[in-house]
Amino acid sequence: METYEYRNNTEYQKAIQFLKKGCKCGCSHKLPREKFAKLRTQFKTLSKPARDTFVMGQLLAMKEGNITTSSRFPKRERINTRISYRWNNKTPICQETYLNMLGISRDYLRPLIFDAWHLTIAERTHGNTGRLPQWKTKMNLNQEAKETIKNFILNYAETHGLPDPGKTKRANNTTIFLPTEMTYKSVHEDFLASRKEDDKLKSLKYETFLKLWHQLTPHIGFMSPRTDLCNTCHQLNTEIHACQDEVTKAQLKKKNRITKNKPN
Repeated sequence: METYEYRNNTEYQKAIQFLKKGCKCGCSHKLPREKFAKLRTQFKTLSKPARDTFVMGQLLAMKEGNITTSSRFPKRERINTRISYRWNNKTPICQETYLNMLGISRDYLRPLIFDAWHLTIAERTHGNTGRLPQWKTKMNLNQEAKETIKNFILNYAETHGLPDPGKTKRANNTTIFLPTEMTYKSVHEDFLASRKEDDKLKSLKYETFLKLWHQLTPHIGFMSPRTDLCNTCHQLNTEIHACQDEVTKAQLKKKNRITKNKPN
């Protein structure tokens, strides 16, 4: 008869369902159903460290093994260790039944078995314990550093870039394109090369550089093959954008159209 206290508990019901189905070897049919289900339910209420300690203690008690030697290397001792799972001192059970008795998986049990084999009794810690969180290892950039990066990109674009041939305007800023042979990565490398060895920006990550580029200078990009014009066209486009006289600008536009229509 099921205990009223536990009958609506999910872990209790899972244990009961396992016993009804049974393990492959049949050892589960020998176990008292009520105690089996209550043990699983109570085990699940423990904290993670307490569960680890409980299982480790059982594994150490159930560990069996003997020392043998190899016929090829008689002086070399070999320890054969195995876990003999038990419900109590008189009732052996299989691993499948043991896992269902506690509601644990093989992945959970495997590292504990390893520790038991090596006689290691200690509280288990997470693999990232002692490491700085990722956000603490990131470079904290103040406004001055951001301005330094922004000015470098602007100066770089002024030296190497050209206005958008399509005369795209964005927030009253002409979109500037760098040549196709350049990339964000290559500009980042040039930025690092421009910094002194003792400058903290010398270690600026590419991902941070790229993020700041898009935030601070979104109007600077790179030409695609379809906008990568000849040097003459680039020069004419630059003169057209810079020209204030409408008559001269019209003449430059006409010259630009003629140049574009010429066969390569």
